[in-house]
Amino acid sequence: MQFPDRSDSIAFYTDLVRRSRASGDISAARTAYAALTESWKQQNLSCGGALQSELDAVRREYSEFVKTDPYYQEFRDAAIQLVRQRPGILQTEIYGVLSAFPKEDVQYGLYFAADHGVIVRTKKGRTYELSLAANGGT
Repeated sequence: MQFPDRSDSIAFYTDLVRRSRASGDISAARTAYAALTESWKQQNLSCGGALQSELDAVRREYSEFVKTDPYYQEFRDAAIQLVRQRPGILQTEIYGVLSAFPKEDVQYGLYFAADHGVIVRTKKGRTYELSLAANGGT
């Protein structure tokens, strides 16, 4: 798939990430990281995978940032508690049970909880079945 050149957006979002983090604006940094990662993903696809190491680096940086995100930490802790109580719960069920968190934030939180090895997401139809990682979610 071919995308337009994303060099300008990569530079823009890289700067926005740095400024947001420096000012302590976690919400803006979270949004900028998502856009930066997508820009690198599209640029990498357009270059036939030649930028995979750069994409991997920004994904690692984003993942490390998320560990410091208080909103993620709050959601992760609530999700661990819920999955501990209801092993095998489907991601689509969590939207209703943890309705204090918007759907997009649940998706964000569960994606990174899996990335961090806290929760296991197993594809089940059009959703995911959730369980705690072998470390018990700690």
